Amino acid sequence: MKLRIPVTFLFLPFLAAPVLATPPVLPGQLLYQKNCMRCHGANGKKGASGAHDLTKSNLNAFGRTYLVTNGMGKMPAFGKTLTAAQVQQVVAYSLTLR
Repeated sequence: MKLRIPVTFLFLPFLAAPVLATPPVLPGQLLYQKNCMRCHGANGKKGASGAHDLTKSNLNAFGRTYLVTNGMGKMPAFGKTLTAAQVQQVVAYSLTLR
């Protein structure tokens, strides 16, 4: 007697294997990593070169937009490097660092 195994049964181990999901990349995250992470750190708390801790900042989106665009103190201005839309994306991402 020959045992017949359905083809779908052979694929069950692959279907049951856990899928390792990577977290989604948020808008502005890559721009933040390229332009801001050096001083502010990946989580916004680094404080290199006197950078402020973004997780404790009380600046709203308007204030952050001004700072990213025009710079202040040691922070360079990104108004000529980033488009207005990119500045908004970086600001929105920075607000998630809480």
